[in-house]
Amino acid sequence: MSTNELHSTIKELKEYKLLKEEAEARIAELETIIKSEMKSQELDKMTVGEYKCSLTTVSSKRVDSKALQENRPDIYAMFVKASSYERLTVR
Repeated sequence: MSTNELHSTIKELKEYKLLKEEAEARIAELETIIKSEMKSQELDKMTVGEYKCSLTTVSSKRVDSKALQENRPDIYAMFVKASSYERLTVR
Protein backbone atom coordinates (compact mmCIF):
# COMPACT_ATOMS: atom_id res chain seq x y z
CA MET A 1 0.00 0.00 0.00
CA SER A 2 1.41 3.37 -0.95
CA THR A 3 1.78 6.26 1.46
CA ASN A 4 -1.06 8.12 -0.29
CA GLU A 5 -3.37 5.09 -0.01
CA LEU A 6 -2.50 4.67 3.66
CA HIS A 7 -3.09 8.38 4.25
CA SER A 8 -6.53 8.10 2.63
CA THR A 9 -7.33 5.05 4.74
CA ILE A 10 -6.36 6.83 7.96
CA LYS A 11 -8.35 9.91 6.94
CA GLU A 12 -11.41 7.73 6.25
CA LEU A 13 -10.97 6.01 9.62
CA LYS A 14 -10.90 9.36 11.42
CA GLU A 15 -14.04 10.49 9.57
CA TYR A 16 -15.91 7.32 10.54
CA LYS A 17 -14.80 7.64 14.16
CA LEU A 18 -16.18 11.19 14.20
CA LEU A 19 -19.45 9.98 12.68
CA LYS A 20 -19.60 7.25 15.32
CA GLU A 21 -19.12 9.78 18.13
CA GLU A 22 -21.83 12.03 16.70
CA ALA A 23 -24.20 9.08 16.25
CA GLU A 24 -23.57 7.85 19.81
CA ALA A 25 -24.25 11.34 21.19
CA ARG A 26 -27.52 11.57 19.24
CA ILE A 27 -28.55 8.08 20.35
CA ALA A 28 -27.99 9.10 23.98
CA GLU A 29 -30.10 12.24 23.47
CA LEU A 30 -32.97 10.29 21.90
CA GLU A 31 -32.86 7.63 24.61
CA THR A 32 -32.99 10.36 27.28
CA ILE A 33 -36.10 11.85 25.64
CA ILE A 34 -37.86 8.48 25.54
CA LYS A 35 -36.86 7.59 29.12
CA SER A 36 -38.01 11.00 30.35
CA GLU A 37 -41.39 10.59 28.68
CA MET A 38 -41.85 7.10 30.10
CA LYS A 39 -40.91 8.29 33.58
CA SER A 40 -43.23 11.30 33.38
CA GLN A 41 -46.09 8.93 32.47
CA GLU A 42 -44.91 6.45 35.12
CA LEU A 43 -44.66 3.67 32.53
CA ASP A 44 -42.25 0.77 32.45
CA LYS A 45 -43.66 -0.48 29.13
CA MET A 46 -45.07 1.52 26.26
CA THR A 47 -46.22 0.81 22.71
CA VAL A 48 -45.96 3.58 20.14
CA GLY A 49 -47.05 2.49 16.69
CA GLU A 50 -45.07 -0.60 15.81
CA TYR A 51 -42.46 0.07 18.52
CA LYS A 52 -42.49 -1.48 21.98
CA CYS A 53 -40.38 0.21 24.62
CA SER A 54 -39.54 -1.05 28.08
CA LEU A 55 -37.62 0.68 30.82
CA THR A 56 -36.04 -1.57 33.42
CA THR A 57 -33.43 -1.12 36.10
CA VAL A 58 -30.54 -3.51 35.68
CA SER A 59 -28.32 -4.26 38.65
CA SER A 60 -25.07 -6.14 38.65
CA LYS A 61 -22.45 -7.12 41.16
CA ARG A 62 -18.78 -7.09 40.34
CA VAL A 63 -15.71 -7.82 42.35
CA ASP A 64 -13.80 -4.72 43.38
CA SER A 65 -10.45 -6.01 42.18
CA LYS A 66 -8.51 -3.05 43.56
CA ALA A 67 -9.89 -3.55 47.07
CA LEU A 68 -9.39 -7.31 46.82
CA GLN A 69 -5.79 -6.83 45.73
CA GLU A 70 -5.14 -4.45 48.64
CA ASN A 71 -6.90 -6.48 51.33
CA ARG A 72 -6.41 -10.08 50.19
CA PRO A 73 -3.53 -10.21 47.72
CA ASP A 74 -3.27 -13.98 48.18
CA ILE A 75 -6.82 -14.56 46.91
CA TYR A 76 -6.39 -11.95 44.19
CA ALA A 77 -3.25 -13.70 42.93
CA MET A 78 -5.08 -17.03 42.76
CA PHE A 79 -7.84 -15.68 40.49
CA VAL A 80 -6.27 -12.89 38.47
CA LYS A 81 -6.31 -13.59 34.75
CA ALA A 82 -3.97 -11.84 32.35
CA SER A 83 -5.14 -10.79 28.92
CA SER A 84 -3.67 -8.83 26.06
CA TYR A 85 -4.87 -7.18 22.90
CA GLU A 86 -3.60 -4.90 20.16
CA ARG A 87 -4.37 -1.19 20.35
CA LEU A 88 -4.11 1.03 17.31
CA THR A 89 -3.80 4.74 18.07
CA VAL A 90 -4.10 7.27 15.27
CA ARG A 91 -3.69 10.96 16.08
